[in-house]
Formats: sequence, structure tokens, C-alpha cells
Amino acid sequence: MGLLFLKENPIFNASHMKKTFTLITMAAFALSIALVDAADDKKKRDPNAERTVKGTLKCTKCSLKKAEECQAFLEIKRKGKDGKEVTRVFIIKNDEVSKPFLKELCKSEFFVAVTGNFKDYRKNKILVASKIEKAKPRKKK
Repeated sequence: MGLLFLKENPIFNASHMKKTFTLITMAAFALSIALVDAADDKKKRDPNAERTVKGTLKCTKCSLKKAEECQAFLEIKRKGKDGKEVTRVFIIKNDEVSKPFLKELCKSEFFVAVTGNFKDYRKNKILVASKIEKAKPRKKK
């Protein structure tokens, strides 16, 4: 009786089933293209573009005790893939942008937003800052 109902019902004839199947297949294909395109947009980041990074600005001579003269570095704390807190350190190039902070930096540290480009120097990444400004630290959840 069930098969007889399907054969006699005009909604479930073969041409409607083919059209419905084609429509569903094309919709799934369009959705997959949109998802792949969205994933590609996230991966494409210009390595030479300026970025703004927030962290604590410290002195390499006074805080790290690894330099013979004062130089600014940026300490960033993030959560790693395993959920543990990871600390990264970027040395900031001594230039006109970082010099106003050097005198105060030995006495205290600042939470700042640094805008600039990253340059590779051997194994270290040096941050060439175009702008440094004091910022408010993020609130921990």
C-alpha cells in the first residue's frame, strides 16, 4: 500500500525527485565553496603589514639582566594551544619612537599598545615600532 501511494502521488514522481536532488546538491556545493573561501581569507595575512600588539613594556638591562645597555622589550602573555599561559618577548628597535619611554622604563613598566612591523634578525624577532601609546590592561575572566 505504501509503494502504491508513492507511485500515484504526483509530488513524488521521478522528474520532481531529480529536480529536488539536483537542487540540494547544488546548494551543498555552493555552501562548501563559501566555507572554503572564508577559511582562505583568514589564512592570508600580509607579513609586512603593520600590526598592533598589546603587552608590558620593560627594560632588557633592568628586568631581564641580559643586556649591557637599556633597551625596550615587549612582553606578551597569551594562552597557548594547550590552555597554559605562554610568555613571548619581542625586542623593540631603539629609535625616535621608543626613546621617550627609556628613561621611565628602568624605574617601572607600562602596559602599552605598540604598532609596527616585525623584522627577523637571526633567531629573534625585532619589532620596529611606528607608534607606542599607553593602554589599559585587559580584564581577566
